[in-house]
Amino acid sequence: MKPRRTLLRKEGQSNIAYRGIQKKKVKFLKDLYVTLLDLKWRWAMLILFLGFFLSYFFFSILYFLMSYTHGDITHAGDPNFTPCIYRLDSYWDALLFSIETQSTIGYGTIYPNADCAGTLPVVYLQITCGFLLETVLLGFIFVKIARPKHRRHTLIFSRNACICLEDQHLNLQIRVGDIRNSHLIDCHVYGALVKRYVCQEKYVYPLFQHEIEFHAHNMKDKVFLIWPMVLSHKITKDSPLYTLTPEDLIYDKFELIVVLEGTIESTGEMVQARTSFTSKEILWGHRFTRVEEYDEKTDKWCINFVRFNNVVPSKTPKCNAKDLTENPERVHEVYTEEDPVEIDQLTRQKHTLATSVDTLDTDAVYSTASEDDQRVEDV
Repeated sequence: MKPRRTLLRKEGQSNIAYRGIQKKKVKFLKDLYVTLLDLKWRWAMLILFLGFFLSYFFFSILYFLMSYTHGDITHAGDPNFTPCIYRLDSYWDALLFSIETQSTIGYGTIYPNADCAGTLPVVYLQITCGFLLETVLLGFIFVKIARPKHRRHTLIFSRNACICLEDQHLNLQIRVGDIRNSHLIDCHVYGALVKRYVCQEKYVYPLFQHEIEFHAHNMKDKVFLIWPMVLSHKITKDSPLYTLTPEDLIYDKFELIVVLEGTIESTGEMVQARTSFTSKEILWGHRFTRVEEYDEKTDKWCINFVRFNNVVPSKTPKCNAKDLTENPERVHEVYTEEDPVEIDQLTRQKHTLATSVDTLDTDAVYSTASEDDQRVEDV
């Protein structure tokens, strides 16, 4: 099975690699805070442990050198000698003393002598640096844990998108749901259709974005996401899908990107969830089944997520929205499984491909640059 050649993976992660960036590491280091937050967890934990270890190690060297130059080690066991650090006889004692000092767990048999000139400044410096290091590292780990990006895992999108007739207009529909009991507030959605575009000067844009406006019922782009919602895009003359036909879903190469944004109710932070649909993941002549049922026993509305991705055939014209607008009588030329005579071979092929997305051997969604150049020359 070939991978989906898309800009976004189905779960919303970027599928783009950046190359040829000059001084990339320097630029990322200048934006150190965000760079640290974007690190993988294994590197974040390595920085945490390594940061504390290097701090302990650095000050243990200072304590050992201070004791060595003062003669504490050579006069170990001499009752008439006053050391800077009592009972510090080796480097390992210095390392233990450094850990005890910075972590403020209290001294044991190894403790400093305040009468030694160098002891107090070094101990003060380590405690101050230790507080600063602990604040930075633990704060960085806490912020990384609390980042709202993981909230997107509880926001789910339908596996397929559908095109059906609703209120005498063709509509592109997707379904989105929130499986948490604490829901998003001020939630809104928007989309983009990405496909190849050639301007009048024959310049090729291989990834050209067209705005796709979604609305939830009569709420425009605002979504009251307490239960799963079907989001619709009315295909009008201003829509990039105005001339789309069922056959185009087989041969055309484009990607529909859908973005859902909202504020987490409990933290007040913004979260964004994304997904994408290829042309072969859009079902013509289908609509989503109901997932809402009222339970008389519990007096509650129940949401059945088992049917979240389920679709049913819907009587839909086989023509595009432009033809339907110009010739309203074509509304009766429906695309339906109940009338196999009315479904041409290409439409059958599309339905077979789209309803088996999990095992689909997907073609390239976008043409390569060389293909684009060749097509422009042909134009």
